[in-house]
Amino acid sequence: MKWAQVTITTSQEASDAVTNYLFERDATGIEIRDTLSSNSLSVTLISYFPTDDLIGEQVQDLRDFLASLTDAGIDTHPAQVTLRSIEEDNWSEQWRSAFPPQKIGKRLVIAPTWDAIVPEPSEILIRLDPGMAFGTGQHATTQLALELLEAAIEDSDVVADIGTGSGILGIAAAKLGAKRVDAVDLDATTIPIAQSNIQLNEVGSVIRLYQGDGLNVLEKQKYPLIVANILTKVILPMIPRCPEFLEPVGRLILSGILVQEASQVEAQLSENGFRVLEVRQLKESQEVAQTGENWVGILAQMGR
Repeated sequence: MKWAQVTITTSQEASDAVTNYLFERDATGIEIRDTLSSNSLSVTLISYFPTDDLIGEQVQDLRDFLASLTDAGIDTHPAQVTLRSIEEDNWSEQWRSAFPPQKIGKRLVIAPTWDAIVPEPSEILIRLDPGMAFGTGQHATTQLALELLEAAIEDSDVVADIGTGSGILGIAAAKLGAKRVDAVDLDATTIPIAQSNIQLNEVGSVIRLYQGDGLNVLEKQKYPLIVANILTKVILPMIPRCPEFLEPVGRLILSGILVQEASQVEAQLSENGFRVLEVRQLKESQEVAQTGENWVGILAQMGR
């Protein structure tokens, strides 16, 4: 059987909308890569569809969707769409090779569902299905959030995970000892995906899933730790509300921040009573090689 490989290169701003669009049209597997071109960050989305008589129409619909984003004021540059045909065996091998098991931080190991990896006794294994969700641990923003989470979480913490996506951060928090995790995502299509991953990792008794708009969904309780792997434009208006939901010395982990945006986020944190404890960049990874260390994660704490 032949498959159609549809590759879209677009802006970071448009990438989530395009990814949602592809999932809604039953793309089989999506690989997400950041690339640095002409000093601007773009995202390449590689997706797969069965080859049939409708594939040409689907590609044109995708181009029309990108144009509609532009009409709505969303930057989609360079908005490139390419199509090529590949054999099923080549696709399977190529796609699976993009998701090898990886160790993140000191103890976390992220592995796809098909890999037979046996973790060391000291390691914490998280299994995910990369064909179904965002946040598989491959992206620098997820890796930074996981590293900071492992370093900052304390035993029996209650954690709020804002923008849970695949559920990876909530699952990691549960396996690192959280007493309860309240995981929230605005996109209703990610909730069953996160639920599937939560069940796969046997942490359903710890994690509560909510669909809705970030902190607005949560009850007005005080969390020791909030983690959010989302874009800076969402993080900035969220920061002033975080003190309502944090204990007096509660901690806040933020990821999804470009290097050039870090000072703006730090200033917003300072203005709202936070002390920045750490600004972290990945030391070694393919992501760093591609983007020149474009992403940072921030750990902050309430109080001066």
